[in-house]
Amino acid sequence: MKQIFVFLVLILFLGFDSFSQKIGGFGGELSVIGFKPNYRTWVSKKTGYEVFGGIASELDDIKPNDFEAGFKFLHALLYTRTNRTYVGLVGKYKWVNLLDENSRTSLPIPGFLVGKEWHSKRIKRKGVAVELGYQFGSKEYDVLSPVNHSFIGRETFNEFPLILNVRYSFYSKR
Repeated sequence: MKQIFVFLVLILFLGFDSFSQKIGGFGGELSVIGFKPNYRTWVSKKTGYEVFGGIASELDDIKPNDFEAGFKFLHALLYTRTNRTYVGLVGKYKWVNLLDENSRTSLPIPGFLVGKEWHSKRIKRKGVAVELGYQFGSKEYDVLSPVNHSFIGRETFNEFPLILNVRYSFYSKR
């Protein structure tokens, strides 16, 4: 009798998310300093993941010559059938080509965000999202002479701290 009771309690408390619409899809994300194709999946109505990678630039040098890749863990605070408000943790790694051609660096960048996503529930499922957040990352790197590659000094690279993203996705049911 106790085993049946424990089983029913587990189904009642852990099974609600399994009845939600599980979707996953490919999309693109446009930020202030970059563009990233991505794949986002909502494994339940409250939990989602995203993997992304793309090109970016620095604020000092607006050429899109840097590469970044990372992930997002998303948790929905409010969920309806047509929209979702969520918070998330971001972890990405950025490979930076600096102003001088001989200086490159790479660094991990953690952050957090708040987002709102609107869904179209028609035959072609689409989603539009807006994300705002904060990220932090800085790294000191050596500056070398272009002539004989000797040490000249040290400079610091600081990542742009604001996350301002607009994303568009094409979803399908899983």
